[in-house]
Amino acid sequence: MRNLILEKIAVLYLRAILIVSVWLLLRGHNEPGGGFIAGIIASTGFILYAIVYGSTAVEKLLRYNTRNWIGSGLLIILIAVVLPIIWGKPAMSSIWMTLPDSISAYVHIGTPLLFDIGVYVSVIGIILSIIITIMDVLKWNS
Repeated sequence: MRNLILEKIAVLYLRAILIVSVWLLLRGHNEPGGGFIAGIIASTGFILYAIVYGSTAVEKLLRYNTRNWIGSGLLIILIAVVLPIIWGKPAMSSIWMTLPDSISAYVHIGTPLLFDIGVYVSVIGIILSIIITIMDVLKWNS
């Protein structure tokens, strides 16, 4: 059964919740937020989308298998852990880069942000892998 209102709400909710999750991801090192909670929040948008459109629609939307998302997130985390070792610091040390910005003069980007991005991608992959598997086993919305 199709419900036009629910379909439109699912698309709008997904867009809005992804914006909120990226905002939480970017502010997470200095304030409440971070990769884990941002990944959980982003997953809620994909879950509603999956409930409305089906699990195959979410897989098409993600473009890659959820296992690839998990692996990519773990690879990003590994890079964030190993990068300080290359610079001669202990693993998991913070390394910061300063990039020029037209608004606030400089933007500070570091390995904690890279680590949070890896956690974000991994959490989305893990949660959606579980949800899609459950939906496929139950033949929900197929």
